[in-house]
Amino acid sequence: MSYQKFARDVGFIGTVQILTSLSAFFLLPIITKTLGTYDYGLWAQISITTSLISSLALMGLSMSFVRFLSSETDKKKIREAVYSILFFVTASGLMASFLLYIFAEPLATFGFKEPEATYFVKAGSLLIILNIIESVSLFYFRVFRQIKKFSYLTFFETFGKLLFIVIFLKMGYGLLGVITATLITQGLIFLVAFVTIVSQIGFVIPRFTYIREYLQFSLPLTPNSLIRWVTDSSDRYMVTYLLGLGSVGVYSAACSIGNLIQLFVSPLQLILFPELSKLFDENKMEEVRTYMSHSLRYFLIISIPAVFGLSALAKPLLGILTTPDFVSGWFVIPIIAFAGLMAGIFQIFVNTMFLIKKTKFATYINIVAAVSNVIVNLILIPSVGIIGAAFSTLISYFLMATLCIHVSLKHFKLDFHFLDIGKSILSSMAMYFFVSSLSIAGIVELFEAVGAGMFTYVVAMFLVGGFTDNEMSLIKRYLFRSEVSSNSK
Repeated sequence: MSYQKFARDVGFIGTVQILTSLSAFFLLPIITKTLGTYDYGLWAQISITTSLISSLALMGLSMSFVRFLSSETDKKKIREAVYSILFFVTASGLMASFLLYIFAEPLATFGFKEPEATYFVKAGSLLIILNIIESVSLFYFRVFRQIKKFSYLTFFETFGKLLFIVIFLKMGYGLLGVITATLITQGLIFLVAFVTIVSQIGFVIPRFTYIREYLQFSLPLTPNSLIRWVTDSSDRYMVTYLLGLGSVGVYSAACSIGNLIQLFVSPLQLILFPELSKLFDENKMEEVRTYMSHSLRYFLIISIPAVFGLSALAKPLLGILTTPDFVSGWFVIPIIAFAGLMAGIFQIFVNTMFLIKKTKFATYINIVAAVSNVIVNLILIPSVGIIGAAFSTLISYFLMATLCIHVSLKHFKLDFHFLDIGKSILSSMAMYFFVSSLSIAGIVELFEAVGAGMFTYVVAMFLVGGFTDNEMSLIKRYLFRSEVSSNSK
């Protein structure tokens, strides 16, 4: 893969991610305005619980999929590996779903402090098996660089979920309708993905020839799922226990907006790790360094203005997308957005540990972050409420990014482009002050403010020389294409 194709693939996925994030914007008001803070908080708890159990049941095998098959060309070996992993995680997923179903009542009583939630937890237990088999089937397209298929499936999953949720909520099914819509959508996406995989490589009953090797690589990563969950989501449980489901509903709504920053690293990571694995296996270390340096720069010059933009729009976003009951959590958004930036930096640098197969370092870093998260939560939530939970997340991700950079630089010396980052910060500050001065009362004004903010940032970056010559030519080519063509005529 040339660097140009890498950039095009990242751009394509990035466009799809933007469209899916727009779907999330439409979905948030639909759910929050229909369910309210209490039921939305319950849905948030079910989601983070099933995501944790799904990650543990997956046993890190998705990373083995990427690491061992990115450069594989033997179709027979690919077929055996794909179905070995898929069959294995299907069995573990079914067992995990069954265990959550059995223990739904004590979880609802002691974890959610709401015994009446047992019914919804049992319904949500089915999400585990579908989370697992769908994610593994989609990983196939990521590993073998079928980026358009991966993006289309992701796109249709997001908008399909939006459509089904709207239908079931209109029919009056409430939270159960949200769960059912999610199950139907994930089931359909898995079927389409599975049929496509079979059409490409055929089907065999696996002999699990390589599963032991894959597990040896992935099992040390499995505790990371629990540890990362502590960092990412345990604050919801603490907020629930200390402040109630209503408060976790407000906090979760604010976090869902602040976490949009992590969408900017997702397109990079989806393509970056498979490509880095291939280059590393071919001993092209200078290209590995170049890819990581460029990825870090592009992530920062996009995510830095996004953090400033979300901070400027935090209060109007919650006011427009939710109900007045949620608006009190607006101050959480800037903190979570900055934490998302730190998380993106971590995601880029942690690739080093996967490449050299020193996954224990990633585990140690996650443990430090998780312990700090719990300690800070216990100190701050009782005194300052949900803002304390937000600060604990920021502190944890800052530690993760700092420690990961320290370890990574021992193996790859990267160019941090500090001057470009400084120019991005200055341009973002100009955008922040401009957007903050706007009066935003509705969804139309909100999108106008977003567009005006993006234009302000780009112009400011031009003025301070924040773009390279190649980037400026690309921007001129795509933004002013019609003008150039008309002049040529």
